[in-house]
Amino acid sequence: MIKTIRFNQIFIILLLSFPFLVSFETTNIDDKTFASFQSPEGIDFTSYTPSWDEDKLKDLYKELLLNKHGQEISELNEVRILGGTHSSTNTKGSYHSLTKTIVLYQGNQYETPVDYRETLSHEYGHHFAYHYFPSHHLPFSEWQRIRGIDVADIRWDAFWNYNERYHAFYPQEILADDYVLLYGATSEVESKDVMSNEIFYLRTQHENQDIPNVLENKKLHSFLEEKTGLSIDSSRIIESPSLIEWNDQTIRFSVSSRDHIAYRLNLELINQNEKQLVELYEVTSHDTNTLTFNLHDQEIINLADYEYALISIDIVDLTTSIGFETDETRVSL
Repeated sequence: MIKTIRFNQIFIILLLSFPFLVSFETTNIDDKTFASFQSPEGIDFTSYTPSWDEDKLKDLYKELLLNKHGQEISELNEVRILGGTHSSTNTKGSYHSLTKTIVLYQGNQYETPVDYRETLSHEYGHHFAYHYFPSHHLPFSEWQRIRGIDVADIRWDAFWNYNERYHAFYPQEILADDYVLLYGATSEVESKDVMSNEIFYLRTQHENQDIPNVLENKKLHSFLEEKTGLSIDSSRIIESPSLIEWNDQTIRFSVSSRDHIAYRLNLELINQNEKQLVELYEVTSHDTNTLTFNLHDQEIINLADYEYALISIDIVDLTTSIGFETDETRVSL
């Protein structure tokens, strides 16, 4: 019994220590520093590539400030730009919790701060997470419970059994992406041509699309605001559309009253012999609370030829580029 208790204590200590032990990961940093800059908060910005000079580092600092932050930003020690790649993967960034350092890779290829926007937000999200929620990488944390993810649906072994293919299922990565969507820097969609489809593929979205939508989890929003003192802008909240009517003429959904939200309906019609994919588009105005897709405008559709349909919706906020895809809904025809 005593041995079992001692083993459990040691295991817990090791588990708590893993975020710090992993910070000793070696990276190939050249000895030569090409430029450096220290921010008013005391954050060192250091370039190890000729592609990044002091002016670019100052612009990178401005980019960092676009991410909503509090007192935790003063505890960030350094942001490094390396010319080459990460020692083991093709990632654009990493965060080291022991040294409280963000490292950005491939600086010879990505030469402007905006090239690193989402990466910098994500890595700062790790800094944010370990400052306010140091136990989020452990099962049964308060964050995990309120986030609404089952313990069995997350990988808890990142520090001793890391595998890139499970990246989206590590709690550290989930919370960092939560930060990107709720607090990270944003920009308007450059192309207003919804029919081009490009805006849906280039949107900022959570890496893990199999877990509940963080943008509509109001309990989590309140929890984060209470623990951090950082408010979440109401413009970040995008709720999943709710199917309210289906017939051979229209498909209608209930949606939040928000303008400049682009929706793409993915309608997959299926029978024993064939499948047909139809995509329909709508952009909301400020007084929209019902989203209607007209099937009668699609002359090629004859619903009587199909047994059932799979419906999902791609969503992107044109003012922030933030969005997501809903789960599929099966509808009998």
